[in-house]
Amino acid sequence: MKYNTSITCSIIFCLAISIVFNSCEKKYDAPPSILELAFAPDLSIKDLRAKHTMGKFEQITESKLIAGVVVANDQSDNFYKSIVVQDTSGGITIRMDGIKLDANFPVGRKVAIKLKDLWLGDYGKMIQLGVGVDNSDPTSPTLTGIPQTLFDQFIIKGELVNSLTPIVVPISSLNNNYQSMLVQLDQVEFAPSDTAKTYGDAINKQSLNRTIRACNGNTILLRTSGYANFANAKTPIGNGSIVGIYSVFGTTKQLSIRDSFDVNLRQPRCK
Repeated sequence: MKYNTSITCSIIFCLAISIVFNSCEKKYDAPPSILELAFAPDLSIKDLRAKHTMGKFEQITESKLIAGVVVANDQSDNFYKSIVVQDTSGGITIRMDGIKLDANFPVGRKVAIKLKDLWLGDYGKMIQLGVGVDNSDPTSPTLTGIPQTLFDQFIIKGELVNSLTPIVVPISSLNNNYQSMLVQLDQVEFAPSDTAKTYGDAINKQSLNRTIRACNGNTILLRTSGYANFANAKTPIGNGSIVGIYSVFGTTKQLSIRDSFDVNLRQPRCK
């Protein structure tokens, strides 16, 4: 069989040129996705909180983003119409006018929050983020929650994180820097008068305070809503660790647990 030499050479030449061009072709990185951009925040939660003056309300006019992980929600009904979001610098409570928030914002979900047009405020010096200010009672204006119809406008949902590690801190060291953060208190127990008592008043749907004390005598209040699904459970009598969200009301230090499983008091009480 005879081959056409010119055709063969042409094919070889084209292949060679193709190889050269492909080997020299510059490889461009794919542009970042919307999620990647969202989870590259340009403001830390600590810096966001620093923009607030206690007793005032501030509207955010800059197109800034914060990002963090959901550390508490309304799953047990101990956190009313709110989620708590934390990054490595701090935490903040976000007021949300909706129910069953845990379905879309489970504990451990990464979220990014578009801040433009949201408002900062505080309730009893507890800093919060909302969508506006309710002045229906001029003597006591309050921050309003983000309507459910606007959740997707302000909040971008990300992946789930497998584990959340609370910050171990003694009661004496708790201050406003720990607001809305998941903390763990070790070597603590309920005061004798508050052991074997219900966490909340489930009958009258009233919140109750129970005193937690460390072996060195320092104390903090554990506050539980009467609507919490564990409100009728009894406080244990032992010593151990308690995990919860740190908050304040005025000058009073408070802790709120997400569920009774956050309380692990199985060791002997302080001597």
